[in-house]
Amino acid sequence: MRVLVVTDTLTPSYGWGRYAIGLVRALRDEGADLRILSPRSRCTEPDLAAMPGHSSVTSYVSETRRMSRLVLANTMAIWRASRDCDVVHCVTEPYAAPAAVAGLLGRRRPLVVTVHGTYAVRPFRRPGARPWYELGYGRANRLVAVSRYTRDRLPSKFASRTVIVPEGVEHERFATGSHSPPSPLSSQPQSLPSADGSVEKPYLLSVGPVKRRNGYQTTIEAFAELRKVRPDLEYWIVGGTDDPVFLTSLRATIQRLGLGDAVRFLGRVDEETLVGLYHGCLFFWLLPEDDGEQFHGFGLVYWEANACGRPVIGASDSGAGDAIEDGTNGLLIRSARVDEAVSAARRLIDSPELRDRLGRAGVTYARPWRDAAVQMMGVYRDIREDRAE
Repeated sequence: MRVLVVTDTLTPSYGWGRYAIGLVRALRDEGADLRILSPRSRCTEPDLAAMPGHSSVTSYVSETRRMSRLVLANTMAIWRASRDCDVVHCVTEPYAAPAAVAGLLGRRRPLVVTVHGTYAVRPFRRPGARPWYELGYGRANRLVAVSRYTRDRLPSKFASRTVIVPEGVEHERFATGSHSPPSPLSSQPQSLPSADGSVEKPYLLSVGPVKRRNGYQTTIEAFAELRKVRPDLEYWIVGGTDDPVFLTSLRATIQRLGLGDAVRFLGRVDEETLVGLYHGCLFFWLLPEDDGEQFHGFGLVYWEANACGRPVIGASDSGAGDAIEDGTNGLLIRSARVDEAVSAARRLIDSPELRDRLGRAGVTYARPWRDAAVQMMGVYRDIREDRAE
């Protein structure tokens, strides 16, 4: 089966990119004959850049942010690339619109659209983007939601054509890792001795852009309570700082709570460093919040931490509810509840046995990308069978 995959990025420092990279590799391994359309400047993976039939589209994120411009710039590229393909799969939502327009030009191919989180839903509240999303989703044969949480936030009229295919983890990339954490705002590994120069301090870890939706206000306030009983703890945050106003607010909170240098913003880090950070943390936590504008669709970072043998804490009222089974591979609490965050963290801090049990179970609970690829191949086959009837 020949599949055209359209994506905004093949760079692992972005959520869309991690999804696209993992799924494309797994589909390739399952025998799919792939063609790729992605911005060449946003592909950092040599094996994917070298794949035959890899052509370019403009980037929604960095080049053609307005939907009308995205459609104008990319419709013909999708039309040409889909010429000898059986299915077109837009793994980032905005490209559903130019793919739909390409189908209107007389070469309609079955269309699949992966819907992740904020960008799957928020455009329906914006007059300029809504018609394009109505067209793209309306022409799609299947919408593939990464979680029940995302599916339930789509307009109800798309429910009958929506299926759920969770994300996955490249286990072999996370199974081993040396604990070589970076200095703040650096991607170069180096050792960080404790104050007495002997042993590294234990740290809690979060991975995700420094945005309000990731619940950092809650974890920082909870961390301040934890430090009262464990003053040796540190809290390290990996992720881009694209919202300087929110970052300034967090720094003010850190100052107010007297946390000093105990909270460290590491920025974006390379893959090897990230794996080391996962392996070295006491546990992983991220407590997303749905603020009505942005939300967390799944939470691949939980499964990445699980693949490294670490227990996780997430928020049940977010996509994390699909990535975590409470008491199996981690703990679930409600969003924006500092008291519940403190209680869950104390359970893991005080019980090495619980940390070990959840961490070991997480290794097998986190699904490999192969599972997602097998499901996706089934989606492609179902569409072809529907059209043949």
